[in-house]
Amino acid sequence: TTDATVTQNVSLDPFMMNMTSLNVVPGDLSASSVFSGLNLLLVKNDASEYYVPDFDVDQIGNISSDEGYKLFLNGASGQVLTATGAPLSGGTVMLEAFMMNLLPYLPQDCMSTLDVFSGFEDNLLLVKDDQSDYYVPSFGVETLSTMCPGEAYAVFLSGASDVSFTYPMGG
Repeated sequence: TTDATVTQNVSLDPFMMNMTSLNVVPGDLSASSVFSGLNLLLVKNDASEYYVPDFDVDQIGNISSDEGYKLFLNGASGQVLTATGAPLSGGTVMLEAFMMNLLPYLPQDCMSTLDVFSGFEDNLLLVKDDQSDYYVPSFGVETLSTMCPGEAYAVFLSGASDVSFTYPMGG
C-alpha cells in the first residue's frame, strides 16, 4: 500500500454470483462496512464463510486483501460496490491444493492473463472468471485473456502442493 487514497468502483450484475475483490484497503475492513452500500443477499469466501445481512449472519468478520469473494445481489438491477482506501500494487496470495481458490486481483491496472501467470503455468489446472471465461494452460485454452481490478478468479491447482502466488510487478 501507499499513503495515497483512491476510490475503487466495482460493477455488480444481478441474477449471478459476482466474483469480486478489492485492490484498496478501506479504513474499516468489517464486511458490514465494506458492503453497506449494497442491497445484497449474501457474500461468501472460498472457505465457505458467509455474510448474510438480512439474517444477521457474519462469519467473514473483516474482509482480507488476499481473498476474493462471491456476491449475490437482491433485486433485478446492477449495483456498484464503492471502496475508498490505500491502493494495493500487487502482492502474494496463498493458493491451496485440492480446492477452488478465489484469487483476488490486486494490481491497479488490467493485465494479460499470460503475463499474470507467467512462470506458474505448470501449477495451474484452470482459472475461471464469473463470465465463464477460462485459462487452462495445459490444454492451450485461453478465453480469459485479460484480468482486471475489481474481479476475482476461481483457481484450481494441478498438483498436490499449495502455491505462494505473487503478481508480477510493472504490468
